Amino acid sequence: MTGLSQPAGGRQVPSPLLSESTITDGPWHHIGVVRDGAKRALYVDDVLVREDSQPSLAGSLGGLNIGGGVTLAPGAFFAGLIDDIRIYNQAVTP
Repeated sequence: MTGLSQPAGGRQVPSPLLSESTITDGPWHHIGVVRDGAKRALYVDDVLVREDSQPSLAGSLGGLNIGGGVTLAPGAFFAGLIDDIRIYNQAVTP
């Protein structure tokens, strides 16, 4: 499954944003997450695969782990290549 979730850390944790699609082929894929102030949207190769409501984002004092499970335990890591990660604090257009 493709998805996005946040680890616990003394704050309310939103449910994971998961798609029904599983990526198992070899080509590169573009995964994007957009938040517009009221909802989150998950895109795979520019196709909307899931969205939900999330009216606010809680601040975080913890780290940002990309490709690792919440506990960073062995076996909880993404098995593939991750390249060109970008995080913006404003709206962007292609």
